[in-house]
Amino acid sequence: MPPSTMPVPLSQAEDAEAGALRAALLGAVRRLTPYTMACNLGSGALVLQAFDGGVPSSLWAWWAVLNTVSLLALWGWWRQRQRVHATASVRAMRRVTVHSAVLATLWALVPVVWFPHAQPAQQLLIGTLVTGMLGAGGFVLSPVPAASLAWVCATALGALIALWRDFNPDLLPVAMLVVAYAPMVAIGAQSAGRLQARMLLAQWRTERQERMLTVLLQDFEQQADDVLWQTGADGHLSHQAPRLGQLLGLPDAALAAQPLLALLRSRASSGMEALQQALNAGRPFRDLVISLDIGGTPRHLALQGKRLVDEQGRTLGWRGVVSDITARVLAQQQLHALAHTDSLTGLANRHTLREALADTLQQGQAAALLSLDLDHFKSINDTLGHTAGDQLLQTVAQRLCDVTRPGDLVARLGGDEFSVLLRAPIGPADVDALARRLIASLAQPVLVQGRQLQVGASVGVARCDGTADGVDDLLVRADLALYAAKDGGRGRHAVYTPAMGARSRRRVALEQGLRTAVARGELALHWQPKVDIAGWRIVGAEALLRWQHPQLGAVGPSEFIPVAEQCGLIAEIGRWALAEACRAANGPLAGLVVSVNVSPVQLRDAHALAVLREALLAARLPPGRLELEITESVFIGDSDGALERLHALRALGVRVALDDFGTGYSSLAYLRRFPFDTLKIDRAFVSEVLLRADARAIVHTIAQLAGTLGMRTVSEGVETAAQLAAVRQAGCHEVQGYLVSPPLPLDRFLALRAGWPVRQAVPEAG
Repeated sequence: MPPSTMPVPLSQAEDAEAGALRAALLGAVRRLTPYTMACNLGSGALVLQAFDGGVPSSLWAWWAVLNTVSLLALWGWWRQRQRVHATASVRAMRRVTVHSAVLATLWALVPVVWFPHAQPAQQLLIGTLVTGMLGAGGFVLSPVPAASLAWVCATALGALIALWRDFNPDLLPVAMLVVAYAPMVAIGAQSAGRLQARMLLAQWRTERQERMLTVLLQDFEQQADDVLWQTGADGHLSHQAPRLGQLLGLPDAALAAQPLLALLRSRASSGMEALQQALNAGRPFRDLVISLDIGGTPRHLALQGKRLVDEQGRTLGWRGVVSDITARVLAQQQLHALAHTDSLTGLANRHTLREALADTLQQGQAAALLSLDLDHFKSINDTLGHTAGDQLLQTVAQRLCDVTRPGDLVARLGGDEFSVLLRAPIGPADVDALARRLIASLAQPVLVQGRQLQVGASVGVARCDGTADGVDDLLVRADLALYAAKDGGRGRHAVYTPAMGARSRRRVALEQGLRTAVARGELALHWQPKVDIAGWRIVGAEALLRWQHPQLGAVGPSEFIPVAEQCGLIAEIGRWALAEACRAANGPLAGLVVSVNVSPVQLRDAHALAVLREALLAARLPPGRLELEITESVFIGDSDGALERLHALRALGVRVALDDFGTGYSSLAYLRRFPFDTLKIDRAFVSEVLLRADARAIVHTIAQLAGTLGMRTVSEGVETAAQLAAVRQAGCHEVQGYLVSPPLPLDRFLALRAGWPVRQAVPEAG
């Protein structure tokens, strides 16, 4: 529980965390004990000095008691100065409070007993001392609020009693100042104490969470123990290391036969050059990865080492640690493959294709991009089912690889869309010939589930001739050529020409329409429910933009959002969507957590925080009812700036969700740097959770990781009861997808919600 929401005062709590916190707070007071007691002793001496003309016997008694209490406190501090207190009881807090009250009472007696009989100079000294004691003591004791309050109240009460007994109109302002400032000191000290306690709690819990996360990540990435190694000046191992022999696949006798460098080189496939350079330079090294081939099995080792020298600086050998990181490297390779390859066909995915295109354009290589999709695929997929469609796509992928050259890149962009990047120098005639071979190969019948299916393909070609304005322009050109090929009849190919501007004109039309879409009321929010798996209740709704263009009709967000980002309209549209979502959340959608997608462009906007604050205030919506969904792309190029902006959003109390989690290779790194409220598991994993063991393992791991970090998980794209059962078993908290409902207009969403308790039940897998 966050410190700001602790249900009982600290002094009454009895759990282990409260005990440790009490020990830390008492330690803060205890460290100042020598100074505070010295101040008490010195101040007491000043009081006696002020009455040097005739010290009353009662004042001598007071001074003796003050010295006794102060010296006892110093003696207790001296006895325990070397002890480390891991915990402290409520009783210890009370002892400090009692001790403070006793000292405060002693100082309160000074103005009460001796102020009325003192000379003006003596009164001035007493007033100054009591005032200083009131303020300083209150803040010194602030880590123990009860002790601080007792101190301030006692000293202030003594001062007021003295002023009342020896009432003088000239001292009335002094009394008023005491009445005004004593509560301020008390309140300030109390606030400072609570703040210090909260900061300590937050620090401890952050450190504990980081330790738990580190253990979990180490278990996830590395499952091998470290092995110590040491060599002499000749490079041979200076002692037997059987476990090192197991890592290298060598018997113990072979370890002593050759220098360690030779043993590694005989089996290494990469990494030896960097190791040799480090040894030659005589500099320490760490996390130096060497890949080995142990009987046909790859093994990856991480080495760290340090040179051993004698008093004259001569090399005696090397000592270090070698770790088997094979499991971690394979896991990273698998994550990399998931992020860069299509899980169904094994081809490169859109991300990889874009990277390759960017490299090709940057290097100015002669190349060509072929864009193609299948004819009749949708009808085959609809009539024979997704399994048959998947088998067809796998066969198509294999045929594309068979026809293309080894240096070409074949990618699946999604659905039945494929691309081929011809990267080696190739002439126009060769490109045309390859396009015809691709079409001819895909025109051959495909045997799926015992049926011969006739499919075909159309191909669009865009040449990398230096005229394309970046990756997107080249992709658009290939798509425009593909549309032209389809317009000319199926089974054809076409090469991009500047005349193919239909798609570009549509983009211009979209941009012009977007500039007035908000004012004309053409934009609308549709709502897709999020359902809690445990209770099968609607607990949230995601706001999804829809656009009804007066001429073009319904335009999907995947088409117009990129246009809005590129032409600088996303800020205005995002402001409108956020305001509408907040109004709905505090109106018809009361009781639900409303999610709004925020693009990287919006988050980087300098006014993003002000826009969010304005929307919340205008709708009078509690920040905790709003959740902003972001993707990893917000961190690209400016991860530190993105984290700073996310922390600013969190400071407002808004929830933050990481969308499409698991599709990027650096997701885990961001979890360590920002405490997200929700992880949304990408539909790519959910769609395959019943088909692939690795997809199930990834969903399960993400759910475990989120649970450890105190985050909720939402499984996206749940379409069947069987998928629901799988993600429920994995430990996910919420689901979202067509099994529950597609995105709906507000009135239909409200109808769905209204009828939910009486007609909905948790779907069971059939």
